[in-house]
Amino acid sequence: MNAWRIVVLFLAFGLVWIWGSDHALNLLTHQPDLWTLLQSIKGMAFVAFSAALIYVLVARAARQQRQLQAEVERQRDRLASILSVSPAAIYSLKPDAPGSTRFVVDYVSDKMEQITGFGLAAWQADPNFWLQRIHTDDRARVAASQGDLMATGSLANEYRFQHAHGGYRWISDTVILLRDAQGHPTQITGTWLDITDRKQIEINLSDSEQRYRELYESNPMPMYIYDQQTLRFLSVNKAAESAYGYSRDEFLRMTLADIRRPEDALRMQLAVERARLAPASYLRSGEWLHLRRDGTTFWVDISGHAFDYQGRPARIIMAQDISDRRQAEDRLRLIASVFDASQEGICITDAHGRYISVNPAFTRITGYTLDELIGRTPGVHHSGKHDKHFYDAMWDQLREEGRWQGEIWNRRKTGELYPEWLTISAIKDQQGLVRQFLGICTETSARKAAEERIQHLANYDILTDLPNRALLDDRATIALAAAGHHHAHVVVMQLNLDHFRSINESLGHEAGDQVLIEMARRLASALKPEDTVSRLGGDDFIILLPNASARDITPIALRLMSSLAEPMAMGEHEIRLTGSIGIAQFPEDGSTLNQLIQGAESALQQAKREGRNTFRFFSRELQDSMRETLAIERDLRFAVERDQLVLHYQPQVNIATGRIVGAEALVRWQHPERGLVSPARFIPIAEESGVIREIGEWVLHTALQQNARWLADGLPVVPVAVNLSVVQFRHPGLRDTIQDAIERSGLPAHLVELELTESVAMEDSNFTVSTIASLKTLGVQLSVDDFGTGYSSLSYLKRFEVDKLKIDQSFVRGLHHDPQDEAIVTAVISLARSLNLTTIAEGVETEEQLAFLRQAGCDEVQGYLFSRPVPAEAFGAMLRDSAEVSQAR
Repeated sequence: MNAWRIVVLFLAFGLVWIWGSDHALNLLTHQPDLWTLLQSIKGMAFVAFSAALIYVLVARAARQQRQLQAEVERQRDRLASILSVSPAAIYSLKPDAPGSTRFVVDYVSDKMEQITGFGLAAWQADPNFWLQRIHTDDRARVAASQGDLMATGSLANEYRFQHAHGGYRWISDTVILLRDAQGHPTQITGTWLDITDRKQIEINLSDSEQRYRELYESNPMPMYIYDQQTLRFLSVNKAAESAYGYSRDEFLRMTLADIRRPEDALRMQLAVERARLAPASYLRSGEWLHLRRDGTTFWVDISGHAFDYQGRPARIIMAQDISDRRQAEDRLRLIASVFDASQEGICITDAHGRYISVNPAFTRITGYTLDELIGRTPGVHHSGKHDKHFYDAMWDQLREEGRWQGEIWNRRKTGELYPEWLTISAIKDQQGLVRQFLGICTETSARKAAEERIQHLANYDILTDLPNRALLDDRATIALAAAGHHHAHVVVMQLNLDHFRSINESLGHEAGDQVLIEMARRLASALKPEDTVSRLGGDDFIILLPNASARDITPIALRLMSSLAEPMAMGEHEIRLTGSIGIAQFPEDGSTLNQLIQGAESALQQAKREGRNTFRFFSRELQDSMRETLAIERDLRFAVERDQLVLHYQPQVNIATGRIVGAEALVRWQHPERGLVSPARFIPIAEESGVIREIGEWVLHTALQQNARWLADGLPVVPVAVNLSVVQFRHPGLRDTIQDAIERSGLPAHLVELELTESVAMEDSNFTVSTIASLKTLGVQLSVDDFGTGYSSLSYLKRFEVDKLKIDQSFVRGLHHDPQDEAIVTAVISLARSLNLTTIAEGVETEEQLAFLRQAGCDEVQGYLFSRPVPAEAFGAMLRDSAEVSQAR
């Protein structure tokens, strides 16, 4: 009951009461006193009744108010609980003034702070706060959509909102606009829902679908999708259109049966049914012959998996074209039948020479089955009859021509050696790269055995299989003639076993023969391949060492004696033997083998007289040299740490301009007692003893640091050449050592030149090629020193990434009086020019030599004609003078 109704009722009641009561009193009495009394009683009754009525109404209103308050609180709690579990945040906006279209935040729920990180105060502080936090890519779109809210009264938007922590969250914003009766906006109410996770899923799904579509379309293998119920094509990729010859529209009107042969219909039905019932989604259907649009067929390997495609069960298929493989398999079957039936041994290796397959004839010849050879190389057959140069030449021809044939000795599984005629062909791929090697061999044992037996008996000792005196004479004749021409040395040693007679006397001649065989083996293994050890008879051995010199003799003699001294088991006995050695040298001690053997025998007798188990020289000079060599080696080991080494620099001059264009760093040994020792004296000893690597590293670091100092001083520096010994060049850490020296000095790499001798370069040409290539990556220059003194292979020289050829001074000395030396120098210069290499001649001492070299086209020269090797200070002055001359010009 509302207030107006209560007032009206009370007014009506009051009027009725007054009028009715007054009328009743007039009827009851006309006495004034009584009428006044009754009127007072009536008034009091009206007041009492009114009070009671007001009490009832007020009590009822209070009760209703309490009920309404309780209901309001219940509804508020209910709304709060709903809002607390709801993922959405609720907000309301109100006009900033009556009738205004600008709104300010009136209310935001607690969930808003959970979603955005901002509380109510942040939202109420700035009316533009909301729009400023929207991602810049979304802001213009969201701002423009506010006009739709005013026009339609509602709006739904999705955009990115910057969280208080800096990241962005995707928001779903739903808004309604409330207006009053006059149509003026009164309130905006909206909800925010964090849809970041949903959006990320949508993005991922979109990316995944796009990637799948790209992979499907760009896959080079034919792919298609078919309906598992109707077998009709639902989709094909471009590769399928190309492979089958049908367009996409044609495919979509076809079924699987249209690309299968009629005779495969039953097999296709079984395969389709098996695929439909397969528990696994992926299934390989095997190899099929498919039809193209033009009627031709091709082999494919079918695999695929089931999935739901646009609401229907489907399978996606990959059809790999295997026609080439099938043809290759047919060819291989034919080849295999020929391979197995051939009476000639056939083997196939991979590009690295590892066996892949052999035929039965190959097993019959070699004794090795395929299982025993898989993964191994033909090295298992090496007989030891061919040296490294033989195999290098074989591989050179294979690389250059793709084919090699010739007679070769190999070893059977039993250890028996046999000869064969071998043809090797390289099998290359379409890019010209070698993939396999094919070898075909025919055994020639019977004929070769007879020839070899006759030849062997004529030249080798029957017991020890060492060269006999006849073969020794032949080899000595060649060695002595070569040494005489090149002014070199040849050493002859005679070795006798000490107390060998006691072996024969105590253990018998058969045991003595076994000892001789073992001693012969040890001696041969302790020498180089070009050296010769021969048995004269009994326990006497002659050792021929071509190209040996005084510094070589002592280490070789010690090595031979050490190999003899190793214990040898003879049944239940352990035998230890020693040997005595006499040494003679060509040409000092004789010019023929007989003379040298006589000298060596005399020295041997002296060794026997002086206690055995030692060696003696026929000449006093060699013996003195040996003692000096041992002393130099002892002192040399401390030269670096005692700071006794110094570097001198010899300028290299451009023959056309006369200017210094380089320098060679030459080490000198300032011995405290011997004075300045020539490198020709101590370098060979350093190489033999192994100290050369430490000295070489010192030279490298010192030369680079000195050149870096000249550069820092502003001098016109030139590349400094540093010699690499064979020990340094063969060391696996060479590149790292040089790189470290360059980095430590800070010198540009192009100012570093490394010199290696021709003999070092050609010792293992394959290794040299790879090592030089590795060094060139550092940016250094490389030159071949003493060129022309060794045995160069021009085919390998072309592969060396060198910059210079250095003509040895032995040829330069003969210019203007030795036609052979002049021809060699001219040829080397011409060769270098054809290979785009710089030539430099060393040891130039006369104007005549310089004139010849200039006429021949030599690029650079070095020698006493220009300057001897000088200390670093003097060479720095040369560079400074060169700079002043250049400025003056």
